[in-house]
Amino acid sequence: MDGESGRARATSDAQSPQSPGQDRDASDKDYISPTRAIGTDEGSGARRRSSVTSRRSDESRVPSLAPRTTLAQRTQGRFTLAGPDETPQLRLAQEPFVQPGYSDLNPSYEQPSNARPVWSLAKPLPRVVRSGMVPTKQELLQNLANAQRPTENSDRLNLDVDANDIEQGRIDKTTDPRKMNAQVDDARLQRETNFMNKLLSGDGNSIRQTSRMSRTSSVRRRRPTAGDMAQEQLSTVQEGDSLDNEEPEERPEVGDDPLEDQDLGARLEQILSAHELEKSGYAEDMHPLVQDLIEDEVHNNHTVWSVIRTHHREAFAEALGVFVQLTLGFCVDLSVTVANQGNPNTTSWAWGLATMIGIYICGGVSGAHLNPIVTVVLWFYRGFPKRKMPEYFAAQFLAAFLAGLAAYGIYYQAIQNYLHLNTDTGIINSFVTNSREAWMGPATAFFNEFLGTAILIITVLALGDDQNAPPGAGMNSLIIGLVITCLCMCFGYQTGAAFSPSRDFGPRLALLAVGFPNTLFTDPYWFYGPWAGALSGGFIGAFLYDFFIFTGGESPINYPLERTQRAMTKSGMKWKRRLHLN
Repeated sequence: MDGESGRARATSDAQSPQSPGQDRDASDKDYISPTRAIGTDEGSGARRRSSVTSRRSDESRVPSLAPRTTLAQRTQGRFTLAGPDETPQLRLAQEPFVQPGYSDLNPSYEQPSNARPVWSLAKPLPRVVRSGMVPTKQELLQNLANAQRPTENSDRLNLDVDANDIEQGRIDKTTDPRKMNAQVDDARLQRETNFMNKLLSGDGNSIRQTSRMSRTSSVRRRRPTAGDMAQEQLSTVQEGDSLDNEEPEERPEVGDDPLEDQDLGARLEQILSAHELEKSGYAEDMHPLVQDLIEDEVHNNHTVWSVIRTHHREAFAEALGVFVQLTLGFCVDLSVTVANQGNPNTTSWAWGLATMIGIYICGGVSGAHLNPIVTVVLWFYRGFPKRKMPEYFAAQFLAAFLAGLAAYGIYYQAIQNYLHLNTDTGIINSFVTNSREAWMGPATAFFNEFLGTAILIITVLALGDDQNAPPGAGMNSLIIGLVITCLCMCFGYQTGAAFSPSRDFGPRLALLAVGFPNTLFTDPYWFYGPWAGALSGGFIGAFLYDFFIFTGGESPINYPLERTQRAMTKSGMKWKRRLHLN
């Protein structure tokens, strides 16, 4: 009994938070990852998701001295309809019970939720460094050579500006676009030069180590101890040196010595080495500077199927989410059609709720794009890896085809009974979109899909912008579902509101497979509506949001056109080499 109680006390002590009286020096040596939850101790090996029972017992032993506060005091008077801000108490209340030993057998459970970027409709979109954001080696050498003149372009126009203000982007309004452009170029040059100076002076190594540690799972073969990390940090700092004393003026000017230029070029060549891009596990459209910041995930591979699922988990999740969403949508359309009664808004609400369900199913894994237009837009405007696009497209179109067959099979008898007394027009309209009325011209049908998709993409990007007003508490799924409901009510009368090629093309193939006539593809609407109209509307909608609101550098709207063209040229050359077209 004494041994068991001793072990129990040791376990509780390891899980209990650090008391105010403990030595702060010991805690400073332990690295606390910014992605870890509050109250964990990496040095002692405490788990991020601890047992609720042990947590409550710890709280019961240490009485809380914090006074009770009101909602107004906790929010400082900033009330919001998005719900209260997340607090440690709310996070602890939502954590499940985790039995001891579970994370040892299932290591991916301890992995931070942001260990990899997920372009998801269920949460804010990730921020990634794209190739157009970072200059080339020649541009970097030129910028470093001109580092002593931070306002060179502004000085040419006799502008009296402060270099510090320019670097921070504080540019006064003027009617002359040349003056603004000169200051913008100076600001970008300073930021890029400062960033590369950190990498070349050695600070980049610490930056990369910190980023790796923040993304690394807590379960490893050997966890770094406080002594190891302190020893590693001490080995990188020479005696008498201080990171705080590094100033740009202390570095020798580039260009004074040809040997220094060669050494600098070699170091840049090593940093910007392109062979990292050829690794299949890395996103191809990310810049080599950040390739090694991507960590391999930890997976729970207990069976052969789990290995297959690991390599195609995102595509499987996307297919399941699309299948559930479209099956529910087709079924509600059929239920209203075969019953010959009901409010047409019933289908609009059902499509919105079905979309919400689909996002909840796969939003944390694949991102729940549910729509090829969303995938393409996120690739072009937000850096979604294009190597994943073929799998996403296959999952979306195949799931739409199977959803059409599933809905037809469920309502087969009702459909046959309906066809005895009616034409097949109602059944076809339950699955596919088209010009609902004979008097509707192609232009009206095109712009119906164009405008609806543009509004949808604008809303998706707004909800994913963490600098705008992202909803909290996992409300993205519900809000996008309500957006789909609103769009179906507004644009569903004229065409049926596809807003997606897969949502229309998949069930067309399903109806063709079960014996419906090939007139499904003789009407050209199937191409200029859900394909041309939705695709052009999605791109224009994303352009409008980024042009008027978005400030992130990952959008090609927010960096120079020549860099966008350069990035596209490099991508084209890479695909030519892979396809042996050179």
